[in-house]
Formats: sequence, structure tokens, C-alpha cells
Amino acid sequence: MYAHRFLLAQFVAVAALAVFHSIALEFHLYWRFLWLDLPVHMLGGIWAGLFVFWLRILMRLTPSVAWGIAVALVFGVAWEIFEVVTGLPRESSYMLDTSLDLLMDALGGAVAGLCATYYERRRAREI
Repeated sequence: MYAHRFLLAQFVAVAALAVFHSIALEFHLYWRFLWLDLPVHMLGGIWAGLFVFWLRILMRLTPSVAWGIAVALVFGVAWEIFEVVTGLPRESSYMLDTSLDLLMDALGGAVAGLCATYYERRRAREI
């Protein structure tokens, strides 16, 4: 039952990410508001963190904030490489934008890690 909560939380995070991203693309909001990709990166980091904790719970390993941050950064770096390969970065402040994106990915992973740690401690008290 415990792993199902993280699977459901992943679904909610991905659904929110998809809705937010679709609306932003449809109305060209990423080009009007350059900061708008930061919440999307945070949601992506939360999803990546929840994903790794779900896997760790299935393998009967303890979640930790460091794992959430590390996996969120791996996904974030992969996304930034994808952007460079496809030619998306066109602004002159690309390095600042990439740094902020990775920071938000890491913060999202940390949020997921803190949530996982909280639920793990709560579950341990119930046993």
C-alpha cells in the first residue's frame, strides 16, 4: 500500500506537468514570461524524486533526500542536453537559464525527498 501512494503522487505530478506545459505551449507563455519554465522544472524534479523513491520502496530501500536531488539533476541535465541538441536555447543568458533550471530540478527532488522521508518516518511509527 505504501508504494501505491508514491505511484499515485507520480501520476498527479506528471498530470500537473503535462497540463501546465500544454497550456504554456498553446498560448506561447514560455516566450512571453521567460521565468515560466522554472515551475515546470520544479514539477519535473518532484516527479523524478517521487519516481526514485517509488523504485527504492519497491526494492525495500530507505528513501533519502540525496537520492531525490541526484536523480532530479540527472533528469534535468538530460533535458538540458536535449534542448542544446534540438537547438532550443536561443537567448544570450542561456547559462543563467540552465543554472536556474537545474536549481529548480534539485529543489523539486529535495521536496520529494523530504516528503518521502516524512512518510517513511510516519510509517515506521505506525508499525
